[in-house]
Order: sequence, then C-alpha cells, then structure tokens
Amino acid sequence: MRIGFLLCLLPVPILAAPPTHHDQASDEEVVVVASREPIPRRDAGPGVTVISNAELTARNASFLTDALRDVPGFAVARAGGIGKQTQVRVRGAESNHLLVLIDGIEANDFSRDDGFDFGHLMTSDIERVEIVRGPQSGLWGSDALAGVMNIITKQATKPLESHLAVEYGSFDTRLVNAGLGGKVESLAANLGFTHVDSGGTNVSRAGSEKDGYHNNTLNLKLGWSPWQALKIDFTGRLADIDNQTDGDLGLGIPSDSPGLTHTTQEYVGGRAAWTTFGGHWLHTFTGSITRISNQDADTATQISGRTAGTKNKLGYQSTWRFATDFGIAAEHSFTAAVDYERTTFHQRGPVDVLFGDPNQNHTFTSAGYVGEYRLTLAQHTHFGASGRFDDNHQFASLWTYRVSASQDIPRTDTVISFAYATGQKAPLFTELFGFSSGGLFNLPYLGNRAVTPEQSRGYEVGVTQSLLADRVTLSTTYFNERLSDEIQGFVLDPTFSFFTAANTPGISTRDGIELAFSAAVNPQLKLNGSYTYLEATELKDGKRVDEIRRPNHSGAASAVWQSSDARTGFALHLTVTGGRDDFFFEPSPPFQQLRERLTPYTLVSISASHQLTSCLALTARIENLADEHYEDVFGFQNPGVAGYLGVRVNFNR
Repeated sequence: MRIGFLLCLLPVPILAAPPTHHDQASDEEVVVVASREPIPRRDAGPGVTVISNAELTARNASFLTDALRDVPGFAVARAGGIGKQTQVRVRGAESNHLLVLIDGIEANDFSRDDGFDFGHLMTSDIERVEIVRGPQSGLWGSDALAGVMNIITKQATKPLESHLAVEYGSFDTRLVNAGLGGKVESLAANLGFTHVDSGGTNVSRAGSEKDGYHNNTLNLKLGWSPWQALKIDFTGRLADIDNQTDGDLGLGIPSDSPGLTHTTQEYVGGRAAWTTFGGHWLHTFTGSITRISNQDADTATQISGRTAGTKNKLGYQSTWRFATDFGIAAEHSFTAAVDYERTTFHQRGPVDVLFGDPNQNHTFTSAGYVGEYRLTLAQHTHFGASGRFDDNHQFASLWTYRVSASQDIPRTDTVISFAYATGQKAPLFTELFGFSSGGLFNLPYLGNRAVTPEQSRGYEVGVTQSLLADRVTLSTTYFNERLSDEIQGFVLDPTFSFFTAANTPGISTRDGIELAFSAAVNPQLKLNGSYTYLEATELKDGKRVDEIRRPNHSGAASAVWQSSDARTGFALHLTVTGGRDDFFFEPSPPFQQLRERLTPYTLVSISASHQLTSCLALTARIENLADEHYEDVFGFQNPGVAGYLGVRVNFNR
C-alpha cells in the first residue's frame, strides 16, 4: 500500500500521458502469465506457446495432452490408456516443476507429487491455453521452476450459447460434453459439463484385465462488470474421477490387480480488477480454494489409504502504467504484489504393527512478495525485471528473480530475445513427513524434515522470424539450466528397511534447442512443426547419466485443411518421441534401481469434420494410425490404433 501512496504523488503531467501499448493490444495478442500483467505475445519471447480453441477444434482432440505433444520442449509420459496418469516435463525438468493454472487457480495436486495429472483434462470447455517455458518462480513462486501453463475456460460472448457433443469409439469409450451460457449487458455466464466413460485397455504387460476410467467434470464461469472500471470474475470447477489401476505384485512392474483410485478435484476462485486514474493504476484482488482428494484401494497389493489437501490463497496486486518522452518515447509499468497461502495436508490409512501409523495432518503457511518493472523504448525495445521473496515457515526464505530483454527489428520482421532467471521448488509433504504404510515392496516410506528446496538458474536466447507478411513464422530458442539440491524421492536406507527422501549432491544439467515453424500456405491450408533437442543429465554414483523419461530428440508436424466454405475440415498430426531411459526397482534386496531403454515411437492421427447444417456437424478421428506398441513409463502399455465417431451441435444467437 505504501508503494501505491507514493505513486499517487507522481506529477500530473505523467498521469496525463497516453495509455500504454498494453491497452491497445487485443485479447488475441495478449499473454496473461508471461508477466504479472497481460503483455503482447510478441513481447513475451519465443518460449511462449498459445493453443487456441480453434486449433483444438480443428484437431478434434478430446484430451489436452494430444495437443501438448506438439509443444516445443514438452515431453509427455502417459502410464497406460485413457485417463491414466499423464505427466508433462518441460525442458527436461520434473513434472512438478510446471505450475498449472485453471482460470488463474493453482491446480497442481499438492496431496500427491505436487504435479498436475493431465490425464483428466479434456478440451471441451477450454478457450485458450498459454504456456511459458523457463524458470518463472520470480513471478509465480515455487511450482513454476520450469514454466507455467494457464488454461482459460470458455466464457459466453453472445446472448445465448449452447453446445452438445457426443462421441463413441474404441475400448467402449463414450464422451459427452455440453455447455450453456449467455451474456446480457454487463453479466456473462457459462456452465459446462463433460462425461467420459471408457472400458479401458490392459495397462500391464501381462494379463488381460482391462482398466476402465470414469470422469464427470462440471465447470462454472461468471463475469460481471457493474461499471467500466470494475470487472469481477468467478470460477468453480468440480471433477469426480474413478480410475482402475494395476499394482506391483513384487515383480517390479505392474501386474493385473483390482486397484481403484477415486479422485475429487474442487477449484473455486474469484478475481476483482479495479482500474483508476484513467487506466493508469490497476488494483487486482484474488482469492481461491483448491481441494483435492485421492482414495486408493487394491486388495491384491494390500494398499488402502487416502491423501487429501486444501489450499486457501489470497492475493493483492497493484500495477502502475505511464508513459514518458524525454527524447525517446518510453512506456513504464511497475507492479507490486502480495500472495498469501495456507495449505493443509491430511493422510488416512490402516495402522500396521510393523510399519506404524500413517495417519497425519500438517499445515503450511507462506507469503510471497513480488516486484516487477517493465520498460518499452520506442515501441521496439523491451526490458523486464522481476523479483520474488518467498517467506515459508517450514524452510529458509528464498529470493528468486528474472531479467529479460527483447528487440523488434521491423525492417526484417525479426525479434531477438534473452532471459536469465532463477527458480525454486519446495519439498513435498510426503518427502517431509512420509506416507501410508507399506509402500514400495511393502517397505515404509519415512519423511525427511531436513530436505531443502530445489533451486535452479538458467538462461535462454531466442530468435523469431516472420516472413511473407506474417504468413510464415520461424523460431529458434537455445536454453541452458542448472538444478542444485535436487530431491531424490526414493532413497533406500543402508539397512534396506525403509525408503526416504534426500537432497542429492552435484548439479543436474538441462540444455537444448527448440525449433518451431508455422505457415499459412493459403486460406485453406495451415502447416505447423516443432523439434526439440534435449540433454538432461544428473550425477549418479559419481557418473553423469541421462535423466529418465526425457528423450534427446522429439518433434511434431501437422497439416490442417478447411474447405473454402468452412464446412469440411481434415487434420493430419504426427509426433515423434525418441529413445529415453526409465528405471524400475529390482523386486528383492538390495532393491537397486535398474535402467531400461524405452524404444522410440511415432504416433500418427487423422481427424475430419463436416458441417451438415449451420448448427450440426459430424466428427471422426483415428489415433495411433500405425498401431504403434509403445511405453512412456516402463511396464505400462499404451493402447494401439483407436477410432472415434461423433456428432456436434452448436446453437448461438
């Protein structure tokens, strides 16, 4: 508040300066999470990817992970078929180093591994996905060590909007999604519902048991602007999920078992943005509640337990924008923000004579203090600097920061950018306090309260080149990152009697190159492509080895065609995942980690749609057209070729 008071004392000529370029950019040009305030996408650097609703519709993808495989620097690992655990690793980082927001609400599962399971996220109510790669802890805190993803759900823009889509296909899979919304004057509302019911496929290598999946998700979004200077948004989301799983029966890999995980996800959040001084001073108030629960049961492996947590978060942000012209036109933006969160963790499970009592409750509180300054000179030179101080009562307080610069060259339509940043990731509840009795090979997992946060530092250099009046875009990014105090989640006690967590010595290295290409050949045909070369290594027994599940080579290509009357569309997508290592524990003492090479694979999918009437369309798609047999996680089979047919109805007026 003191900063805001000082800003009020700025001279009146500055207050009267013209609005900044942020106000002149349209919604389609703006990226919300590349800064603490929305900025034009062109200013955000090449490490930014935006996936629009139009792209998701053209691909006819049911799950977001289908589209995420195309993103440079992303490695997707799915442990089986539809709905099974799906992790995304960014530039060789861990899956819990990516912060995932749904309408601004933190969605990472802090009751488990603090990552986000993309296996449950469908595309039906998604309007836009924003991805920023590279350390973002200086803006967003602990979970954003490797990047941040903002998933923006649909909001009505017309008086009445409704849609219904029904799909049926392989593995006895039924998908239904429906939505109803409308906008009347200053009030907008949208309600969406999605249902997935799949008989599933056999996850384990052996046996024939099919592992089914059921998901019901409800999403509500409200927006109200009682007057021009005030905008209020509300989001509520509920997911109820049943996921059949296979456990480890002592072989080191999954085997047929009657495992079942019941998951509930509840996200509730609100945001109020109040603009004063003619658009120069913006106040933003936010609040959210995230509740996640996971109930596990498997009689064959004798696993029974529940982990759950609640995160309450409050935030205030003040942004001051103004322009000066002392020989060179300059636009300035100062932001100060405070985030406070309180996280509770609950665990329930049977008390065991040998392994003890797993039942526990813990509470963390933390506060983050953020400052950011952005400068634009002569509309083409951009600088940014941000810093964040995280005050956590459980660990030592940490500073993280980020500095960036980019230069537009209008004559050649080129953008050159550079960024250097630090990041941090707090330990998990389970790493600190342990979890349910039994665990891996029926050995207890004991927490280690001496574990400290992981810390990273790194830089990126990028060039984006537009050609042929922006019909063709090429981008190249080199990144180099170093991770220290990496937490090893399964460290075996020398007596072979329990597992625990520990910070490992040495530095983990991650560097590589991301290439991206897009071209509008003509109004009907669009081409896209990406390639990533990655070297991600860690120290193991004094030797540097590849990190698991990170392919050195990966890429994607797509072609999307639409008829001149926009009634018929076809899409062809190809993703290539190179060889990479995984590990498993040998099933008997000394329970060593053994490495296994996963074979490379290529996935081909095609989809088509045809508009029968103005509101009725038929859809079809084939996934894994070449019927590849592949594993993203050692021992977990992914399904072969699959086909789906559907009908889609839209009514807007």
